[in-house]
Amino acid sequence: MIEAVKYVLKENFSNVFRIYSIAKYQVLADMRDSKLGLFWNFANPVIQCLTYWFVFGLVFDRKAVDGITYIWWMLGGMVCWFFISPCITDGCNAIFKRINIITKMKFPVSVLPATVIFSKLFDHFCLMIILTILLALGGYYPSLHWFGLAYYCFCAIVFTISLSMTTSVLNMLARDVRKLILALMRLLLYMTPILWDIKRLPAILQRIMLTNPVYYIVEGYRDCFFYHKGFMYYKYSMTTFWIITIVLFVFGSTMMYKFKAKFVDFI
Repeated sequence: MIEAVKYVLKENFSNVFRIYSIAKYQVLADMRDSKLGLFWNFANPVIQCLTYWFVFGLVFDRKAVDGITYIWWMLGGMVCWFFISPCITDGCNAIFKRINIITKMKFPVSVLPATVIFSKLFDHFCLMIILTILLALGGYYPSLHWFGLAYYCFCAIVFTISLSMTTSVLNMLARDVRKLILALMRLLLYMTPILWDIKRLPAILQRIMLTNPVYYIVEGYRDCFFYHKGFMYYKYSMTTFWIITIVLFVFGSTMMYKFKAKFVDFI
């Protein structure tokens, strides 16, 4: 187990430039696939946000959450979800998508989940710029508290890489894994308090929800934008988040190490 973790860490850190190059190529390739290119990186999130705002903000008449206008409160969580969601769904397919490379040359397979996550960072940074402008128009200006976003973004990267290492290997063993992940992501969106306030639940259910790693990151983003309560205010969620993430990383590293020479056999 320890040997597997050391192997994965060494392989990733020694191939940082390769990870960057593949991620950059993926971003450019996605833009070349359509005439409008970068436009589609924003069109889908905007359409989804407008849909959720119409349903939950207008139809269900939610004016504010903790004194924050619902549209801004929702966007503060959705900008994080739009990063985590594709990282998980595409990360699950990280190895299978690059199977042609693996079969033709000796390639550090464990870096593939990281290449997916870092390619999604570009879209995330672009959405963050747009959200910053929108929040400023709504009266929520950047402050020192916003530097905490770097920590929560790091949490999102580590969590999604750890999860993707596990799911990408499992997806090679059984292709149904990706279909299961896609179905569960639709459920996770509504199970994670992104579109609704967690205080609407009974205390015991709130406690259970606080163990959700995705909720910890989402609420961390909102804290930087609106609440300014600091890292230690969420110490229970922080503790469970890092325990879950470390367990996933160790398990994913073990899977990567065990099957590193057998992926071609699973085609």
